[in-house]
Amino acid sequence: MNTTARKPVTDAADLRHVLRAGTSDLHARVDACFADGLGTPLAYARYLVGMHRFASDFEIVIGAVPQSSYWLANDLRDLSLTPLPPSGVRAYVESADERLGWEYVMSGSSLGARHLLRGVQALGHDERTGARFLARHAGGDAWRNVLDRLVARSNSVQPTTHLMQGARDAFLLVQSCFERSFDAISAPHEEPAA
Repeated sequence: MNTTARKPVTDAADLRHVLRAGTSDLHARVDACFADGLGTPLAYARYLVGMHRFASDFEIVIGAVPQSSYWLANDLRDLSLTPLPPSGVRAYVESADERLGWEYVMSGSSLGARHLLRGVQALGHDERTGARFLARHAGGDAWRNVLDRLVARSNSVQPTTHLMQGARDAFLLVQSCFERSFDAISAPHEEPAA
């Protein structure tokens, strides 16, 4: 019998590092979807459509009041974009650790939103028209809240399996939503030179 006790993770930075390392492959795939940012109307349209689908599913998974999906729905309306239908059925996740993994991904995206917002503002969008989600997401405190919860969670000797599973599932879903948005909004074909 193994009598070695599990050592708790000492702080949120350690647990954050574990999550970052365990999801880096998936995070890179998501980042690659918009490697050049959102500086074109086509890129921004694809981002909005994919992110709206992800946010809608995310809110179901963690049992949240629709907030991000509401902001995104208004941005879609402003730009006359059609939302993606669900792909499968999402259900509330019972495990608090798994939900925290999902929240790590969504709230972590607020850090990137600060950068993405600059490109969208250059297109003429702001918090009142077309960029509600990015402006509010970038300025919110969700990331700080998740870091605080990771600190509280770090005192536990429980394995991080569910936490990691939630984060990986969230990254897989957001990647799928962005890929679907690329399929739904294809680039216009260039006319052949005469």
